[in-house]
Amino acid sequence: MPEERINMYKDYTVTDFLHDALFRKWVIDPDAETENFWKSWLEQHPERREIPERAREVLLIIGFDEYTPAREEQEEVWSRIKYTIQQPGKRIAAMNVWRYAAIFSGLLLMAVAGIFIYGRQQVQYATVYGEVKTIILPDKSVVRLNANSVLRHRRYWLWESRREIWISGEGFFTVVHKQNHQPFFVHTTDVDVKVTGTEFDVNTRRTKTQVVLSNGAVQLDLRNDGHPLITMKPGQMVTYSAATNKLDRKDVNPSDYSAWRNNMLVFTETPIAEVAASLEDNLGLNIHIEDTTLQQELFTGSIPMDDAEIFFKTLYRSFHVRIEKENKNYSIRRK
Repeated sequence: MPEERINMYKDYTVTDFLHDALFRKWVIDPDAETENFWKSWLEQHPERREIPERAREVLLIIGFDEYTPAREEQEEVWSRIKYTIQQPGKRIAAMNVWRYAAIFSGLLLMAVAGIFIYGRQQVQYATVYGEVKTIILPDKSVVRLNANSVLRHRRYWLWESRREIWISGEGFFTVVHKQNHQPFFVHTTDVDVKVTGTEFDVNTRRTKTQVVLSNGAVQLDLRNDGHPLITMKPGQMVTYSAATNKLDRKDVNPSDYSAWRNNMLVFTETPIAEVAASLEDNLGLNIHIEDTTLQQELFTGSIPMDDAEIFFKTLYRSFHVRIEKENKNYSIRRK
């Protein structure tokens, strides 16, 4: 393809792509030439990828049989409109011109409506026990989604006043700051997390929300009118439950709470009951500890998410317990 054409597409809008014959052929009836051209173009202009992708999706929405005037026809339509206005006796011709203009305008409205409706549809990601997934958001922010978690967001944020995420489970967020200062929100059952450019972990398990801030700043709007906004600083953890109205805030080592991104669970003087709960949430184990005093014993150490047996071996050696196992069910009691 000529270099001029490659450069020409740099300034194309969604509407321009919708009316381009080469682009439509690529979407509707691709061949080796069009595939190679658009693959090359997208590689050379990654910053523009979102625009042709939106145009492609619009074509898929409105269907291939819809008539869309070519650029030359558009120019002809408007030239004829202008000419007819200057020649007042030709009403029949004017009616035909306005008919074409109406078709053209209607298709544009359909395209815009299609983009808007499609863009507001929600995309959902889910992980199973033991699975960790990396998600690239529409603004190029990144979420590392932990096991047994669900994340939702609208497909596009271009027309939204703010970027919004809904999460159940656990995720680590690396948020890109936008030049237009478009705010970023993470919603859980208990809190709304307002973010600038930052890194933080959100865990919504066990009827509470836990937020650990690594870098930047976030504000927490608790879903309870009795609490003011909470502004967090790096190295802080805030835990809140709307069900119990219990709020806790303390300084922590953030890397311990996001070690799952490297397939590890890290604990520092953590009650064994909480360690067991974490293994249940992440790996789908069912752990029953009969002795309540044993539940409150403290555990410090790292557990690989692909080798949880290390935890049980440590309990066996350190606390002299008896462990019975059947599939993913564990029963632990003192000897």
